[in-house]
Amino acid sequence: MAGYLFTFSDENALFEAMRKGRYATLMKAKWGAAHLPTLGDYMTMRPGDRVYFFSKRMVYGIGEIVALAPGSVVIENRDGVTRRGTLGIAEPDESLVLDDPVPPAKEDDRRAYRWVVAFQASPFMFSRGIDMDDLLASNRSAFRSLRVFEKRSFIELDDEEEVAFRTALLRKNIDVLKNPSAGGTLEHEDISEHARIFQILQTSNRGLRAGELVATYRKRNGALSSEAALEIALIRQLWVDKDQATAAVFGDWDYISHQVAASPAKSIQYMDRMDVFGYRWLDPNDRIIEKYFVVELKKDTVRGDDLQQLMKYVDWVKEEYANGDYSLISAFLVGHGIDEASVGAVLPTAERYSLAGYRPPVPCRWLDVTLLRYSADSNGYVSFSEARITNS
Repeated sequence: MAGYLFTFSDENALFEAMRKGRYATLMKAKWGAAHLPTLGDYMTMRPGDRVYFFSKRMVYGIGEIVALAPGSVVIENRDGVTRRGTLGIAEPDESLVLDDPVPPAKEDDRRAYRWVVAFQASPFMFSRGIDMDDLLASNRSAFRSLRVFEKRSFIELDDEEEVAFRTALLRKNIDVLKNPSAGGTLEHEDISEHARIFQILQTSNRGLRAGELVATYRKRNGALSSEAALEIALIRQLWVDKDQATAAVFGDWDYISHQVAASPAKSIQYMDRMDVFGYRWLDPNDRIIEKYFVVELKKDTVRGDDLQQLMKYVDWVKEEYANGDYSLISAFLVGHGIDEASVGAVLPTAERYSLAGYRPPVPCRWLDVTLLRYSADSNGYVSFSEARITNS
């Protein structure tokens, strides 16, 4: 299972979230650039994914995401907040999953909760955490997302990184595992809290309605005005809704994330990031990866330099994830239009050659790059179709 690391500026808020089994990101009430990417992060969550908690250098855990209702891993804090625009001031009442903080004097400084996820202990919520340096030193090669974690409320961990988190915390709390009754775990309030949230869901539709949100970014020609909205649409259709038409184009995948760092060490603000990244298991029981998945999305027309950008990500995945084997990677380049002359001129440079085996070595050619056009309809549903370049 994948994992998520939630951050808190206040330790009391961290322990309250662990006890009650729910988490929400406090964001500006006014819709801004950070809202769509944050929603995209939420939409990658699945039941069973593990969660960890960070504050003041310390990492705590361990939780496991639960669905409070079918198809409701992530719910709205109040009805209709998955939309653009500024949220009105909400007085504390029973219809809120989490009460918004007291509004500050300045309207632009007001914060609110839009989306909530629930979790339970797995196996315990340990009151003893592990220092971030000790965590990083416990398995240096496993940590990728954690090393480029800055100015985000939470991050997604792939399976290898999640196992490293869990291993370090369990080893830190071996005595608690052997004798839980002696202390070292937080008292649970999640059962009663989840029951309260479940009652709210019975009387109010708290589904994300991401399609309606995407539709607000649609232009008359079927293009979207935001690449983040295109990410949301792809993640929703491929990962959340399991849309058959979308899966027929991209395939089925066992792990999906977005905005994954894909460049050598540098200042984080200059990091290159893959729009969508994932992988598929050869055998889910053995956790052997069959294929990696790399997608570059463009809201307008794809050109040659976009293909070159995609290939930078392919080369990165080959080195960092696929042990030098290009055959383990499938890449997709998506745009509303394709500049055939520009892309066609660059396409030959996307070919990769390598040697497979040693006795004897076998030369291999790789060009597993699919060009796709997209079009969004008035409901926010996005169709994808393969683009053929003449004489390519």
